[in-house]
Amino acid sequence: MPTESALQPMWDWILRHVGATGIASPGALLTAVVAGVYLPGIVFSFVDVFVTGRMTLAECRAVHWRAMKWYGSFYPLAMIAFWALPMTLLSSVPGAAPSTFEFCRDLVFYFLLGDFVSYFWHRWEHANAWYMRKIHSVHHVDTPPLSIWTAMVVHPVEGITVFACFHVYAILFPLHPLTLLAGAFSVTAVNMITHCGYRLPGYDRIFATAREHDIHHASREPKNVSVMLSICDRMFGTFEKAR
Repeated sequence: MPTESALQPMWDWILRHVGATGIASPGALLTAVVAGVYLPGIVFSFVDVFVTGRMTLAECRAVHWRAMKWYGSFYPLAMIAFWALPMTLLSSVPGAAPSTFEFCRDLVFYFLLGDFVSYFWHRWEHANAWYMRKIHSVHHVDTPPLSIWTAMVVHPVEGITVFACFHVYAILFPLHPLTLLAGAFSVTAVNMITHCGYRLPGYDRIFATAREHDIHHASREPKNVSVMLSICDRMFGTFEKAR
């Protein structure tokens, strides 16, 4: 008999409180993504205003509104649509949790493939003059010092294409719903934190750093293109270490 996964109690709790129907709904994935935006967004906004004093509360509200006035409105409207017109994203919801190995393996590949695809898409955005001028320039209006909400200052076309790049592993391969939700939350949160502007010693050893992404927003050359990991930047010659 197979050994019960260490993640089973967590999965049982989610099933009990959300239900299989709720987990199978696109609303569950959307909620994970929105949590990945707002949890780090709220934490670093608090730091900006009340800890480091980088901006006033009014300035923080202004940049949040500029970034989220459309996306923030989309979430409740989309959830209403999902409730009114039940939709299913998953064909089935298993009762058993993934093994710890499967969960960690898929989460690592979620990041690696998402970083690889989004890296080359981001490089293309800079290489294509028309796209850069009409679409990607919206994001580059913000120059250092960045706010964490800069991550969401993007043209709607870019919002859709980058979302597909980040989540390409989940699009191409079947994942356990728990891994899918964890991946959607984590990838979104890391993208947000890459724009926070702070040095985070432990975090910076693994993920693309905010200080190095500041260089990307300050440079005409495509430097530090990755917003998740720095592996592709190091492999393909676009990495520049922050001083």
